[in-house]
Formats: sequence, C-alpha cells, structure tokens
Amino acid sequence: MSRARLPAKDILRLSFAVNLGYALVQAANGIAARSLWSGTLAFYYLTLSLIRFSLLRGRRKVSLLQKWKRYIFSAVVILFLELALLGIHFVTIYKGHVVSYPGYMIYAVALYTFYAAITAARNVIRYRKRSDPILLASKALSLAAAGISVYSLQSAMISAFGDSERFRLIMGNCVGTGVFLLISAVSVFMLIKGTKAVRSLSGK
Repeated sequence: MSRARLPAKDILRLSFAVNLGYALVQAANGIAARSLWSGTLAFYYLTLSLIRFSLLRGRRKVSLLQKWKRYIFSAVVILFLELALLGIHFVTIYKGHVVSYPGYMIYAVALYTFYAAITAARNVIRYRKRSDPILLASKALSLAAAGISVYSLQSAMISAFGDSERFRLIMGNCVGTGVFLLISAVSVFMLIKGTKAVRSLSGK
C-alpha cells in the first residue's frame, strides 16, 4: 500500500503558516526583550512567509512563464536576505554580541530548527525530479529557513551552555560562513536557471 502524501499546495500552505507563526514569535520576543537579534530573525522569516504567499497565490492559474518569473523573484529576495545574515554574523561574532533567549524561547527555536531541517531534507528528496518552478522555489525557501535556523540555534546554545570565547568564534565563523555560502550558491543557481527558462519561453 502506498503511503499517503500531502498535496504540494497543502505543503506550501503548512510551510507558510509555520514560517509566519515563527516570525511572530521572534517579533514578540524582540519587542519584549529589546533584542535586535530576534527582530532581525522576525524580518527574515516574515519575508520568507511573504514569498511563500506569493508562490501560493494563483499557483494553478498563472502561466509557466509567470511561474519562472516568480522563481527568479524568490532567488533575488533570498540573496538579498543574505545581507541580513551577514549583518547578524558580523554583530554576533566581531562585536561580541551574545545571543540569548528566555528559557521557553530556546526550546521553540530548537523545535523550529528540527522542523525546518526535516522539511528541507524532505523537499530536496521529494522534488528532485520535479520541474514545477513553484515547487523548486519552495525547496529553496526551505533550505534558506533551515540554514539560518541552524545558525541561530548553535549561537544560542553556545551562549547558554558554552564558556569558551574562542570556541564561540570558531563555531560562529564555521557555521555562519557555511550557511552563507550554501544559500548564496542556491540563489545564484536559481537566478541562472530561471533566467535561461524565461529566455527560452520568451523566444529570446
């Protein structure tokens, strides 16, 4: 018996709802704790949620050309968000800013990180042979969400349980650089692939 799967539309909606909910949690913590870190993460995940909403809207009604244009737009926004990631990395590592959460928040961050990582891995496997630009863009968004979540969690965990400044710098640089390079590479690949598809469909 084959295992039942959620339709792609429902997966997009679930990811949108989870991303938006997590963005609101980070925003609330940013306001309550006056945390620039949480405020930046709230902006990051809210932006990802808005991209997902744009992908969901009229998915079945737009042309293939329009889908590829949305795919390119997603890549541009993800690449832009890397500037925010670099800002977080700079403040965290080189300005001595310590990432900390209240007790309940670190569990929420860990839970979301596991969800994001599992979702990203599942989407990479599930959509590896799919050609729908909307689904491919959704896969990239999942990777972007998982990457920054892993970086955020390791920073918070080291701040909470670590006592070595040198270890914090090494781990922050390694994880931050790895996440930045991975998401940037994915974004550039999307831009190249999307541009070729749009030119082909436009007859240019």
